[in-house]
Amino acid sequence: MSLVPANADNRILDEQRERNRQHHEDMLAHPEVEVLPSGLGFQQITEGSGARPSELSSVQVYYRGRLLNGDTFDAQLPPDEPIEFILHQVIPGWQEGLKRMREGGTARLHVPPQLAYGDQSMPGIPPFSLLIFDIELVRVIGFRRDEPVQSHGAYQ
Repeated sequence: MSLVPANADNRILDEQRERNRQHHEDMLAHPEVEVLPSGLGFQQITEGSGARPSELSSVQVYYRGRLLNGDTFDAQLPPDEPIEFILHQVIPGWQEGLKRMREGGTARLHVPPQLAYGDQSMPGIPPFSLLIFDIELVRVIGFRRDEPVQSHGAYQ
């Protein structure tokens, strides 16, 4: 027998959705955040001057990922080496956001659940979480044609 009421999960999800809705409204009111048709909030911090990646580009980035409450769930920051991946291997919110950046630039991405992990939980990330990423696009390496193009999905 569970001591947690059967509707507890629904209540938690409803609260998460309300926080996401409120954050979306806040983004719409913030002139520095461009809210794209997908729901992604894009805030350029520093404009880069280098190459802009494509879906098949291999890129190197530094980043910090946070939940709406400010908790960091993942980060790759100096002095460590930047993380490298092919753009089509990451969540759709990163794909869309990084394609708007240029090498050397920094941006904040406000990634709604439908462009991140949706109803899945990941380590440190509850289901239906809106995620905030501060990203520095260190280098666009080019692209590798030997990798098949996958649709969307989490970094693998």
